[in-house]
Amino acid sequence: MPTAEGDDGRTGATFQVREPSGPALVLDSTDPAELSLTASQAFFHASPVAVLASADNDEARATAAATGVAIAAPVLLTDGGVSDSNLAAELERLGASTVVVIGDEQAVADVGDATGEAEVVRFDPGALSAAAEAAASAGSDGSAEDEEQDDAKVDLPTADRLGAADLDRLRAEIPDVAEPQLLQEILVAVDPELGQEAAIGTALAAGAVPVEVPGGNIAASPDTVATIRALKPLGTVGIGSSFGAADGLGWQVAVATSGATLPDGSLQLFPGRYVSTSYAVPAGVADPAVDAVRAVDAAALNGETLGGSPVVTVTASLRSTAAGEDGDYVDEQPLDLITPAVDTIREAGQLVLLDIAPGNQPLAAQLDDLEPLLTRPGVGLSVHPEFRVAGNGVAEPGAVPVAELQAVVDRLATIATSKGLPQVMLEVHQSAAASVGDRAGLRIPPQVAVIFTAAGPGEGQATAAGVWADVASGIPPRSFLGWSAPSEVPADPTSIMPTEPLLGLVSAG
Repeated sequence: MPTAEGDDGRTGATFQVREPSGPALVLDSTDPAELSLTASQAFFHASPVAVLASADNDEARATAAATGVAIAAPVLLTDGGVSDSNLAAELERLGASTVVVIGDEQAVADVGDATGEAEVVRFDPGALSAAAEAAASAGSDGSAEDEEQDDAKVDLPTADRLGAADLDRLRAEIPDVAEPQLLQEILVAVDPELGQEAAIGTALAAGAVPVEVPGGNIAASPDTVATIRALKPLGTVGIGSSFGAADGLGWQVAVATSGATLPDGSLQLFPGRYVSTSYAVPAGVADPAVDAVRAVDAAALNGETLGGSPVVTVTASLRSTAAGEDGDYVDEQPLDLITPAVDTIREAGQLVLLDIAPGNQPLAAQLDDLEPLLTRPGVGLSVHPEFRVAGNGVAEPGAVPVAELQAVVDRLATIATSKGLPQVMLEVHQSAAASVGDRAGLRIPPQVAVIFTAAGPGEGQATAAGVWADVASGIPPRSFLGWSAPSEVPADPTSIMPTEPLLGLVSAG
């Protein structure tokens, strides 16, 4: 694991920072003391100095974080979800010969056995009490609303919080690490909240570059995307539960860095509404690109009529009444036949859905052949669980277990992360919710937008009310709904379109 280090000329102790393993890591504990401990473990191999403060004191936490940044030392907290013995073990692991305790004499006395044999240096800068007074009086009329807003706002820790004279005195009392080598090109993504000060301070003390990400969603902020694209980090650590899983954060950084976008320049499909057309690019035509132009025009017209961004379906495979040579009851279309159509649609600035039939093979079975197209921004997938054919171990036709759909979702998420692609659309056609067994258990990562489209009762017809009610109920968390419009759309399409829940896609028949 890569490290950077410096020597303490006074004691021989080492200063050694750590690059977190993997492209992304999320530290998501909601306990400030536990979060500070995991940050120390993530960013430091060793440090001759550590900073210690009480997790129960907002000002002490903020001052400790600023102190850690100023003297390049990890910040730990007492009085939280971490025992004194665990703190002592972390100080021993770091090799900390000196512990800077933030606060007055009582704060020093309260650290108990946590500091072990380390020398304790009390640090009680004037900024600690001054900041508390300022926070209580500056810019507030005393209302509860003001107090909530003040509590919600947490600034990134900087040495500016501390007085220069206080810092000079502190540096005279602690070991001097000669020219410590800090982390290079490691990003720490933060959406600062109360309790995260110590962990953020530790990351900055190690040299990580901070980027504030409102709501933990990189893809939602063009400014944040531009910042990350300029930084091109070698690794990213998210601090706080708002960043979700590490693979999701890794994807967000990968797509921000790659420069790939959806046709409208965004990285996420939602919020928004999309309109697809039944004018799918047919299989087996002489010139699919020419037929794709007609589909593009039809999609644009439907988008204007029904109010949404156009999507064109390209038939990648058709269900077959015959088993065929491979016995799967599917006619797959050659990649060189459908690729020109995909290119034409993308050049027109529209999204593409590759429509596949499952036959008697798993839903993900065709993705190997389609991956060259799925690695292009704005190309998604449309599947039909009810086209499942019995045989090949399948007892009943017309339905798939959720594990099969999960395999498709996971595969698309992996492709999006590895290629730095924006969010991928996956449409699941259903005339009955039961066509995906245990559908509510589907786990949807941020890389994929899953839309369950309630299919019309017949070709060219609008979705029946009963079908809509069935398909729209109990959908998995983070999924969206689609609805089939009739071939003849009335002048006011809102008169026939459902409004609850909100539509993510209208499949114009």
